[in-house]
Amino acid sequence: MKNILKYISLLFLGAAAVSCDFEDMPFDKYDSDFVFSNDKKAEGYVLGVYLGLPFDKSDENGYNRVDGAMLASASDEAMITVPGSSIVFLTDGSLTPRKSNPDGCWENNYKFIRDANIGIVGLEKLPEANHDLKLQLQAELKFLKAFFYFELVKRYGGVPLIDRAYELSDDLNVPRSSFAACVDYIAGLCDESYTDLPAPNNVNFGRASKGAALALKARLLLYAASPLYNGKGYDGSDNEFICYGSYDKKRLEGKTAGSPPRRPGRRWKTAAAAAAEVIRLGDYDIYKPNPVAETDRDEQVIASGSANYRKLFTVITGNKELILPRTSKVGNRVEIQNFPVGIPNGKGLTSPSQQMVDAYGTVTGQPIDDPESPYDRKNPYENRDPRFYASIFYNGQNWNGTTIETFRGGAHNNTNTSTRTGYYMSKFCGSEVVISGTPTNTNHCFPLFRYAELLLDYAEAVNEAYGPDVDPLGCGLTARDALKAVRSRVLRPSQSDVDAAEGDSDAMRAAIRRERRVELAFEDHRYYDVKRWKIADEVLSESIRGMQITKNGDTFSYQIVENVNSRQFSPKFYLYPIPNGDVVNNSAIRGNNPLW
Repeated sequence: MKNILKYISLLFLGAAAVSCDFEDMPFDKYDSDFVFSNDKKAEGYVLGVYLGLPFDKSDENGYNRVDGAMLASASDEAMITVPGSSIVFLTDGSLTPRKSNPDGCWENNYKFIRDANIGIVGLEKLPEANHDLKLQLQAELKFLKAFFYFELVKRYGGVPLIDRAYELSDDLNVPRSSFAACVDYIAGLCDESYTDLPAPNNVNFGRASKGAALALKARLLLYAASPLYNGKGYDGSDNEFICYGSYDKKRLEGKTAGSPPRRPGRRWKTAAAAAAEVIRLGDYDIYKPNPVAETDRDEQVIASGSANYRKLFTVITGNKELILPRTSKVGNRVEIQNFPVGIPNGKGLTSPSQQMVDAYGTVTGQPIDDPESPYDRKNPYENRDPRFYASIFYNGQNWNGTTIETFRGGAHNNTNTSTRTGYYMSKFCGSEVVISGTPTNTNHCFPLFRYAELLLDYAEAVNEAYGPDVDPLGCGLTARDALKAVRSRVLRPSQSDVDAAEGDSDAMRAAIRRERRVELAFEDHRYYDVKRWKIADEVLSESIRGMQITKNGDTFSYQIVENVNSRQFSPKFYLYPIPNGDVVNNSAIRGNNPLW
């Protein structure tokens, strides 16, 4: 395929391993024979396709990938501190097919899917002596293609499936495939890539492994089993592009009050089995270098638990929780974007909501609304879940010798660019990083897949298919056990369980959803979780709440502000509209998603 680089990304030219080979080559000689002529060039090409994964510009914008905002600011987790971002298209109901969607990925992902298709074929040109490498690189491209398609499907439903690199002479009017066909196709790519991907302990950090392929399949099937895609669709149209059209005919035994009238048991079982495969690998574990002991005092539980959680996102060596991270070079951009306004160079772009703060329980593992918990409304930031201290900048916090002041008129809440809610986000930030004077740096790892998420995927699927207290797949974990494993990072062993009676799948469902909200906060899950659970019309239409803090001498008073930021959500937002230009230019698509 001559002049291949006229159609694909030149990004891989920046890879240190290959750039020198291209410096003196005329552009018109960059054809497939050249690119795939040896190991170094071929591997450089594949590394270029990895740039299609999310957070490709974290060196520049931290994790604020949605037009300067985090996706959390489109959910009930947070809001963007300073107005001006087009993320408001997702929160005020103003998105249209003709507007540029700040969370859209249609054009970008199809570009990288094309790159992957080109590479899979082009790698056949590698010399036979490179057979094993060829198979591995092809497997990486199949995994990446599966990832790109999953990101499309979770946003748009069924999409056109393109399994080869089209030429300009080809008919480019490719119809959408059904949601079911897309799920099957992506799952098949995961299976294909698994065969030739390396084991997790033999892979370069940040590249796909067998574990990554299985984790992607588990997430895909969890989504596919969820309420949004089962039944007649979010608009009741039974449209094959947005749903399966029906629940499984077979109902589970022991249905309890409040559960769906028919559960898609087979799909939940398939999702549970996929997650169990990752567990059986035995290569991953919850990262907790400072285990919490039963005899630890509350202060030590908070210190150890919060350190375990914070370091998860900055420590690479020995971190067996990261299945596939998106790494960036050592730096401090994440800290600059998120340190409070008032700390020199801190921008404080994300203001966590009071809803998010209230979701964090207590150091004893209880929700704050449990009357037996140690929560104190007059001192709301004491005795909280250790993950709170590793995720939220709050009033009175000691941060590297600086006392955070988010009370009205405080050092970190006295300008029109200060927090809108009384909080800033500290998750992902290095606790010892300095961003002014003589700056310091740290590693940053945004987890595209990590083991705690996998355990929560497993817990949800097993609970829905079988209930909370059975080990149906023989991997040594019930849904309850999986939840306890996640919580044990930050809580005493005896307090890592949740308040759900034995066999009560409804109570366990609520506990799992609450745990996902806290454990995976600000990691791009919540916005899509409430959609796939089909509760977004309730959750994402609720105004963002904040906390007004007033200093009275040496004491503080706290008053919840009910409407810091109004939100709108209509049913059509369960899936995004396909960009108008692609609908117009591809006659085979035949219209947009329902209600758009």
